[in-house]
Amino acid sequence: MRFYIMTDMEGVSGVVDFDAYCNPSGSFYEKARRLATLEVNAAIQGIRDTGDHEIVVCDGHGSGAMDIEILHKAASLIMGRPLDLLFEMGDGHYDGFFMVGQHAMKGASNANLDHTFDHINIKSLSLNGTPIGEAGINALRAGIFGIPTIYLSGDVAACEEIKRAIPGILTCPVKRGITTTSAVCLQPEKAREKIRETAALAIRNIHFIRPYKLEPPYEAVFEFNSPDRLKQYANKTYCKTAHENKVHIYADSMRELLEKNLWGL
Repeated sequence: MRFYIMTDMEGVSGVVDFDAYCNPSGSFYEKARRLATLEVNAAIQGIRDTGDHEIVVCDGHGSGAMDIEILHKAASLIMGRPLDLLFEMGDGHYDGFFMVGQHAMKGASNANLDHTFDHINIKSLSLNGTPIGEAGINALRAGIFGIPTIYLSGDVAACEEIKRAIPGILTCPVKRGITTTSAVCLQPEKAREKIRETAALAIRNIHFIRPYKLEPPYEAVFEFNSPDRLKQYANKTYCKTAHENKVHIYADSMRELLEKNLWGL
């Protein structure tokens, strides 16, 4: 079987602050990269514990979260920018989709490092009237290609978020948010043990999970902290502004929405 792992950094145990851990200029950025890569390695090993599977990892953190030198040798890595906005998921068939190091959406209760794509400029995103974050968008990307989203590790809030969208999904909470920049974290070795165990369980649970899809048509609503962000949607036929900080974006297909319209391209 063949599996795709999308990584992020903000949901990793031991990573608790945007500036110090998640920014390349931060004092703990290299430590955060190591912690993120080792959590991904734990998921890879859990998958491999169930069989000789092929695994492709995508570095989903904008400035890069994976240290390829210590990445599990059983995996290959999609890295660098730019990437297409479907993150090469259509490059061959995948049997299941994993998220490791995932954070909750902006404004989630009891979340650590909660944000939706941009922790400075984006206040919220909803899709067909329901709030959605990066985890849900990732799952919808996979759904375009018929890939079931079967696993997520991250903070408690991120795990609860994805379970509301995908009943039965295997999750692994590795920290609990106190505030946006503080959390109660599992000791990293313990976090990795849990990730390995639950990733293996996700493979065994795969037949109970269907690809995550929503019925068309689609209306996404971005609320920004500044009206300047609306400029990228100016003169686009597929959207309208109804408030100085909001844009309503329309699409008839999920691929159209996620590949182009959502980003004002």
